[in-house]
Amino acid sequence: MFEAGERFGDIFKPERGELVPSDLIGATILAIGAPTGEEEKPEGGGLLIDYAVAGNGERKRIILAFNELGMWIEKNHAQGVHSG
Repeated sequence: MFEAGERFGDIFKPERGELVPSDLIGATILAIGAPTGEEEKPEGGGLLIDYAVAGNGERKRIILAFNELGMWIEKNHAQGVHSG
């Protein structure tokens, strides 16, 4: 069974991978996708996750970059996220 860790992957030093933001744990995921060209695409093409923080509903966006060696946070910021 897959178990999520508290750090993003790092092939050489798993214990030194970047921490998963604490406000992402338990958050409601609003949207997942890839950059559309409005923003510079990070390495690996990027993965965008829009989410609402558990408890207060603050909407945020995290942009992850990745390659064969690991995954890291490219950007993490509050975002006026619009659904639909």
